[in-house]
Amino acid sequence: MMKISTYKLIPVAIVFIVISALVTGCVPVTVPVTQTQEPPNTTVSTAPQFTFMPIQVSPLPVITGKTFTITMKVSNAGTAAGTYKADLYIDGSLVNSQAVTVNPGQSADTTFQSTLQVPGHHIIGIGQQTLDVTVTDSRIPVSIKIGNGQMDGCDPAAESVSQVSAVTVQGDGNMIKLTAPQGGFTITGIKITGYIKDSTYDFNRDPVIGGAGQWVYGADIAQAEPYRPDFSVNIYGDHRNKLYSGNYNKSLFTTTTSTVTLPVPDIRVGGDFYIEVLPYNLPRLNASTVWDQDYWHRYVVHTWYYQLCIGYESAMEVQSWVSEGGSIVPDHYLTYNWLIQAEGYQTGN
Repeated sequence: MMKISTYKLIPVAIVFIVISALVTGCVPVTVPVTQTQEPPNTTVSTAPQFTFMPIQVSPLPVITGKTFTITMKVSNAGTAAGTYKADLYIDGSLVNSQAVTVNPGQSADTTFQSTLQVPGHHIIGIGQQTLDVTVTDSRIPVSIKIGNGQMDGCDPAAESVSQVSAVTVQGDGNMIKLTAPQGGFTITGIKITGYIKDSTYDFNRDPVIGGAGQWVYGADIAQAEPYRPDFSVNIYGDHRNKLYSGNYNKSLFTTTTSTVTLPVPDIRVGGDFYIEVLPYNLPRLNASTVWDQDYWHRYVVHTWYYQLCIGYESAMEVQSWVSEGGSIVPDHYLTYNWLIQAEGYQTGN
């Protein structure tokens, strides 16, 4: 029996396997036993992740003019510290900004302080958080005056027609001293009782005869010498320090007695304070050392034409004077208290 060598059969087997692979279209791939597959990527990104608590306001209720605190808690649920920029909006307007840094897993507060001057509803917003806050008015109205306000007469120019030297320049004013209530108060307006003394109006009731039998009244003189349409109000504190000065138009008054309120910016006063009204009733007739009836009539009529007349009441205890540049002029109208008042408010608790 013939023996076939095993070694001689191995090449034949290899040839058979290759031929089989070519016939079937499959080619085996050998993978080295030392090669391993890459593990999946398990890396986690590091970034802050902010969450927000509702906005808090304290103290409540919010009072007009008083400071209150606005707080919103910011938490960081991420894996890295981050800085959050908080923009505070009130009624849609940006009023403040603040940056707060929050560590991972921690919380921090954004805190603002603000005041609101107008009572009612206001919307406070930080980011996407909003809060409707109701502001309560704590202002207690205050009116400060002297006497009962009864008008006994009117001073048209803070001068006397007998003062010939004052014909060309009448810059004096009407000054009154008032006293703030305990704790002081804030002035928001000045009330003046008076009227415009217009000789065009008076002419129809009490005609004035000028020289050479001619009728002379305000409108005639005004064509040649225009009047000043304005007047001023000054407010002084202690030691006559000027707290406010404002200019207004005489057209606020009419030829009928009325009380006019002049708005002023909020002015805080305490103790005694002074209000001065400068009517600017400035006749421009030339002064004369010789008195004559025609001159007197022309002067009086021109003084009457569109002159601001400040009302007064007679008083035993006088706190009003004629003034010049904020200082009292002695020996003028010693029994008059001008009808000038201060309007404002005190703030309650």
